[in-house]
Amino acid sequence: MQSRSDEISKLIEICHSNLNNSEKCFSYLRKNRRLSLDLINKYKLGYFPQNITKLLQHVDEESLLNTNIISGYKNSDFLNYFYLIIPLINEYGESVGISGRALVNDEERSYLGIPKYKNSSFKKSNFLFGLNFSKEKIINSNNVYVVEGYFDQIAMTQRGIDNCVAICGTAFSQYHFYKLSKYCDKITFILDSDEAGQKSAERIYSKFLNKGIKLRFLKIPKPFKDVDEYFADPSKNKTSFLREFKQIIPEDWG
Repeated sequence: MQSRSDEISKLIEICHSNLNNSEKCFSYLRKNRRLSLDLINKYKLGYFPQNITKLLQHVDEESLLNTNIISGYKNSDFLNYFYLIIPLINEYGESVGISGRALVNDEERSYLGIPKYKNSSFKKSNFLFGLNFSKEKIINSNNVYVVEGYFDQIAMTQRGIDNCVAICGTAFSQYHFYKLSKYCDKITFILDSDEAGQKSAERIYSKFLNKGIKLRFLKIPKPFKDVDEYFADPSKNKTSFLREFKQIIPEDWG
Protein backbone atom coordinates (compact mmCIF):
# COMPACT_ATOMS: atom_id res chain seq x y z
CA MET A 1 0.00 0.00 0.00
CA GLN A 2 1.29 3.44 -0.93
CA SER A 3 1.92 5.96 1.86
CA ARG A 4 0.06 9.25 2.06
CA SER A 5 3.27 11.03 1.03
CA ASP A 6 3.50 8.83 -2.06
CA GLU A 7 -0.12 9.58 -2.98
CA ILE A 8 0.43 13.34 -2.60
CA SER A 9 3.59 13.00 -4.71
CA LYS A 10 1.45 11.45 -7.45
CA LEU A 11 -0.97 14.36 -7.23
CA ILE A 12 1.89 16.86 -7.42
CA GLU A 13 3.28 15.18 -10.56
CA ILE A 14 -0.19 15.20 -12.14
CA CYS A 15 -0.70 18.89 -11.33
CA HIS A 16 2.73 19.78 -12.69
CA SER A 17 2.14 17.83 -15.90
CA ASN A 18 -1.23 19.56 -16.15
CA LEU A 19 0.20 23.10 -16.01
CA ASN A 20 0.25 23.53 -19.77
CA ASN A 21 -3.53 23.01 -19.78
CA SER A 22 -4.07 26.32 -17.98
CA GLU A 23 -3.05 29.42 -19.88
CA LYS A 24 -4.08 31.49 -16.85
CA CYS A 25 -1.78 29.65 -14.43
CA PHE A 26 1.13 29.48 -16.87
CA SER A 27 0.80 33.16 -17.78
CA TYR A 28 0.60 34.13 -14.10
CA LEU A 29 3.86 32.32 -13.33
CA ARG A 30 5.72 33.52 -16.43
CA LYS A 31 4.40 37.09 -16.82
CA ASN A 32 3.14 38.17 -13.40
CA ARG A 33 5.80 36.38 -11.36
CA ARG A 34 8.42 36.31 -14.13
CA LEU A 35 9.56 32.83 -13.15
CA SER A 36 11.91 30.91 -15.40
CA LEU A 37 10.85 27.56 -16.81
CA ASP A 38 13.68 25.95 -14.86
CA LEU A 39 12.30 27.33 -11.61
CA ILE A 40 8.72 26.30 -12.45
CA ASN A 41 10.00 22.77 -13.07
CA LYS A 42 12.24 22.77 -9.99
CA TYR A 43 9.34 23.58 -7.66
CA LYS A 44 6.90 21.46 -9.71
CA LEU A 45 4.31 24.25 -9.77
CA GLY A 46 1.09 23.08 -11.33
CA TYR A 47 -2.59 23.23 -12.18
CA PHE A 48 -5.14 21.19 -10.23
CA PRO A 49 -6.98 18.60 -12.36
CA GLN A 50 -10.45 19.69 -13.37
CA ASN A 51 -11.89 16.17 -13.32
CA ILE A 52 -11.93 14.65 -9.82
CA THR A 53 -13.30 11.31 -11.03
CA LYS A 54 -10.42 10.91 -13.45
CA LEU A 55 -7.92 12.03 -10.79
CA LEU A 56 -9.13 9.28 -8.45
CA GLN A 57 -8.15 6.69 -11.04
CA HIS A 58 -4.54 7.59 -10.24
CA VAL A 59 -4.50 8.87 -6.64
CA ASP A 60 -5.96 7.22 -3.54
CA GLU A 61 -9.24 8.88 -2.57
CA GLU A 62 -8.77 8.36 1.18
CA SER A 63 -5.42 10.18 1.15
CA LEU A 64 -7.02 13.18 -0.54
CA LEU A 65 -9.98 13.16 1.83
CA ASN A 66 -7.77 12.91 4.93
CA THR A 67 -5.70 15.89 3.84
CA ASN A 68 -8.78 17.97 2.91
CA ILE A 69 -7.72 18.17 -0.71
CA ILE A 70 -11.12 16.88 -1.82
CA SER A 71 -14.46 16.67 -0.04
CA GLY A 72 -16.79 13.72 0.37
CA TYR A 73 -18.80 14.87 -2.65
CA LYS A 74 -15.79 14.57 -4.96
CA ASN A 75 -15.48 18.32 -5.02
CA SER A 76 -12.54 20.51 -4.05
CA ASP A 77 -11.74 24.13 -3.31
CA PHE A 78 -8.55 23.52 -5.29
CA LEU A 79 -10.73 22.71 -8.27
CA ASN A 80 -12.96 25.77 -7.89
CA TYR A 81 -10.71 28.63 -6.75
CA PHE A 82 -7.20 27.55 -5.71
CA TYR A 83 -6.10 25.68 -8.80
CA LEU A 84 -2.55 27.09 -9.08
CA ILE A 85 -0.72 24.47 -7.03
CA ILE A 86 2.45 24.92 -4.98
CA PRO A 87 3.83 21.57 -3.77
CA LEU A 88 4.90 21.32 -0.13
CA ILE A 89 7.98 19.11 0.21
CA ASN A 90 9.87 18.67 3.49
CA GLU A 91 13.64 18.64 3.92
CA TYR A 92 13.74 14.87 3.38
CA GLY A 93 12.01 15.11 0.01
CA GLU A 94 8.68 13.82 1.31
CA SER A 95 5.46 15.38 0.01
CA VAL A 96 3.46 16.72 2.96
CA GLY A 97 0.73 18.60 1.09
CA ILE A 98 -0.16 21.28 -1.42
CA SER A 99 -1.01 24.95 -1.32
CA GLY A 100 -3.37 26.56 -3.82
CA ARG A 101 -3.22 30.20 -4.95
CA ALA A 102 -6.45 31.99 -5.86
CA LEU A 103 -5.89 33.80 -9.17
CA VAL A 104 -8.42 36.54 -8.55
CA ASN A 105 -7.86 40.12 -7.42
CA ASP A 106 -8.46 41.37 -3.88
CA GLU A 107 -11.90 42.77 -4.74
CA GLU A 108 -13.08 39.44 -6.16
CA ARG A 109 -11.66 37.52 -3.21
CA SER A 110 -13.48 39.81 -0.80
CA TYR A 111 -16.73 39.30 -2.70
CA LEU A 112 -16.26 35.52 -2.75
CA GLY A 113 -15.10 35.43 0.88
CA ILE A 114 -11.99 33.39 0.15
CA PRO A 115 -8.36 33.81 1.26
CA LYS A 116 -5.41 34.29 -1.08
CA TYR A 117 -4.06 30.81 -0.32
CA LYS A 118 -5.58 27.51 0.75
CA ASN A 119 -3.48 24.70 2.19
CA SER A 120 -4.19 21.01 2.49
CA SER A 121 -4.03 19.71 6.06
CA PHE A 122 -0.47 19.64 7.39
CA LYS A 123 1.28 20.98 10.46
CA LYS A 124 2.52 24.42 9.42
CA SER A 125 4.49 24.91 12.64
CA ASN A 126 6.62 21.87 11.67
CA PHE A 127 7.25 22.86 8.05
CA LEU A 128 9.66 25.22 6.31
CA PHE A 129 9.06 25.80 2.61
CA GLY A 130 12.17 25.45 0.45
CA LEU A 131 14.33 23.68 3.04
CA ASN A 132 14.60 20.65 0.73
CA PHE A 133 16.43 22.85 -1.80
CA SER A 134 18.30 25.20 0.52
CA LYS A 135 19.72 23.14 3.38
CA GLU A 136 23.16 22.60 1.81
CA LYS A 137 23.44 26.33 1.02
CA ILE A 138 22.39 27.12 4.60
CA ILE A 139 25.10 24.83 5.98
CA ASN A 140 27.75 26.28 3.66
CA SER A 141 26.88 29.92 4.45
CA ASN A 142 26.14 29.25 8.15
CA ASN A 143 23.13 31.54 7.71
CA VAL A 144 19.50 31.19 6.69
CA TYR A 145 17.13 33.89 5.45
CA VAL A 146 13.59 33.41 6.74
CA VAL A 147 10.79 35.03 4.71
CA GLU A 148 7.01 34.78 5.02
CA GLY A 149 5.56 33.53 1.76
CA TYR A 150 6.09 30.86 -0.86
CA PHE A 151 6.79 33.35 -3.63
CA ASP A 152 9.12 35.34 -1.38
CA GLN A 153 11.26 32.22 -1.05
CA ILE A 154 11.06 31.45 -4.76
CA ALA A 155 11.97 35.06 -5.65
CA MET A 156 15.05 34.87 -3.40
CA THR A 157 16.12 31.62 -5.05
CA GLN A 158 15.66 33.05 -8.54
CA ARG A 159 18.05 35.90 -7.64
CA GLY A 160 20.72 33.50 -6.43
CA ILE A 161 20.02 33.84 -2.70
CA ASP A 162 19.64 30.12 -2.16
CA ASN A 163 19.97 29.87 1.64
CA CYS A 164 16.34 30.80 2.22
CA VAL A 165 13.16 29.24 3.65
CA ALA A 166 9.58 30.46 4.13
CA ILE A 167 7.34 30.02 7.16
CA CYS A 168 4.22 29.98 4.94
CA GLY A 169 2.60 32.97 6.62
CA THR A 170 2.45 31.30 10.02
CA ALA A 171 4.21 32.11 13.29
CA PHE A 172 7.87 31.22 13.62
CA SER A 173 7.72 28.26 15.99
CA GLN A 174 10.00 26.55 18.49
CA TYR A 175 10.22 23.68 16.02
CA HIS A 176 11.31 26.04 13.24
CA PHE A 177 14.00 27.45 15.51
CA TYR A 178 15.44 24.07 16.49
CA LYS A 179 15.19 22.75 12.95
CA LEU A 180 17.23 25.64 11.54
CA SER A 181 19.71 25.58 14.44
CA LYS A 182 20.76 22.12 13.20
CA TYR A 183 22.04 23.69 10.00
CA CYS A 184 23.48 27.08 10.96
CA ASP A 185 24.43 29.52 13.73
CA LYS A 186 22.67 32.56 12.25
CA ILE A 187 19.03 33.17 11.35
CA THR A 188 18.20 36.29 9.35
CA PHE A 189 14.53 37.30 9.27
CA ILE A 190 12.99 39.33 6.45
CA LEU A 191 9.35 39.71 7.42
CA ASP A 192 6.71 41.81 5.68
CA SER A 193 6.95 45.55 6.25
CA ASP A 194 3.35 45.88 7.45
CA GLU A 195 2.25 46.06 11.09
CA ALA A 196 1.72 42.30 11.30
CA GLY A 197 5.25 41.66 10.09
CA GLN A 198 6.68 44.14 12.56
CA LYS A 199 4.82 42.55 15.49
CA SER A 200 5.95 39.11 14.39
CA ALA A 201 9.56 40.29 14.36
CA GLU A 202 9.18 41.70 17.86
CA ARG A 203 7.75 38.40 19.15
CA ILE A 204 10.56 36.39 17.60
CA TYR A 205 13.18 38.77 18.99
CA SER A 206 11.85 38.54 22.54
CA LYS A 207 11.28 34.76 22.42
CA PHE A 208 14.46 33.53 20.80
CA LEU A 209 17.11 36.09 21.76
CA ASN A 210 20.02 34.59 23.72
CA LYS A 211 19.11 31.02 22.75
CA GLY A 212 22.55 30.24 21.30
CA ILE A 213 21.77 31.36 17.73
CA LYS A 214 22.56 34.78 16.32
CA LEU A 215 19.38 36.54 15.20
CA ARG A 216 19.32 39.28 12.58
CA PHE A 217 16.37 41.25 11.23
CA LEU A 218 16.45 43.04 7.88
CA LYS A 219 14.05 45.84 7.06
CA ILE A 220 12.47 45.83 3.60
CA PRO A 221 13.17 49.18 1.93
CA LYS A 222 10.24 51.46 1.10
CA PRO A 223 7.88 51.34 -0.71
CA PHE A 224 7.99 47.53 -0.91
CA LYS A 225 5.83 45.28 1.28
CA ASP A 226 7.74 42.03 0.94
CA VAL A 227 10.66 40.35 -0.81
CA ASP A 228 8.57 39.20 -3.76
CA GLU A 229 7.31 42.74 -4.40
CA TYR A 230 10.88 44.07 -4.12
CA PHE A 231 12.21 41.66 -6.75
CA ALA A 232 9.25 42.35 -9.03
CA ASP A 233 11.05 45.63 -9.77
CA PRO A 234 13.31 44.78 -12.77
CA SER A 235 16.06 47.02 -11.41
CA LYS A 236 16.43 44.91 -8.25
CA ASN A 237 18.82 41.98 -7.93
CA LYS A 238 21.09 40.22 -5.45
CA THR A 239 23.54 43.13 -5.41
CA SER A 240 20.86 45.70 -4.62
CA PHE A 241 19.36 43.34 -2.03
CA LEU A 242 22.65 43.07 -0.14
CA ARG A 243 23.04 46.86 -0.28
CA GLU A 244 19.51 48.04 0.49
CA PHE A 245 18.19 45.62 3.13
CA LYS A 246 19.44 47.16 6.37
CA GLN A 247 19.78 45.36 9.67
CA ILE A 248 17.54 46.59 12.48
CA ILE A 249 16.52 45.68 16.02
CA PRO A 250 12.75 45.01 15.97
CA GLU A 251 12.01 47.11 19.05
CA ASP A 252 13.59 50.08 17.26
CA TRP A 253 11.72 49.47 13.99
CA GLY A 254 10.63 53.08 13.48
